[in-house]
Amino acid sequence: MLNPTEIKSIIASGEGYNAEFKISIPSKIKEITEEVCAFANASGGVVLIGVDDANTIKGITIDNAKRSAIQNSINEISPVLKCDFNIIEVDGKNIAVIEVPSGQNKPYVLSGAIYVRQGPNSQKLTTVEEMRDF
Repeated sequence: MLNPTEIKSIIASGEGYNAEFKISIPSKIKEITEEVCAFANASGGVVLIGVDDANTIKGITIDNAKRSAIQNSINEISPVLKCDFNIIEVDGKNIAVIEVPSGQNKPYVLSGAIYVRQGPNSQKLTTVEEMRDF
């Protein structure tokens, strides 16, 4: 589990190949799961919810229903992927932290699609050729 100092270091470095920031939980929880899937297909990474694109800690309130929805969505990734999902206080504000390992059983698939990390963005592979190349 990451500690507050490590999280602040990730935030200071900004979004990139191994870090994705969300200011809040998106209405479509699947957006988070797509990022998780992409990190698993790459070298792993961390999703921080409660941090904006300007690398500012905004904090987040997350209830059990939202937490369960995120966890259930992550469980839709195939094959099964074990991620650490914690709420960590940083500078007096709560941040949801999803730590994603580099997957051992690539490719990881979500809803029939393979997601990959390309620089600071996640891409959905849509053609058979893209998937074969992966």
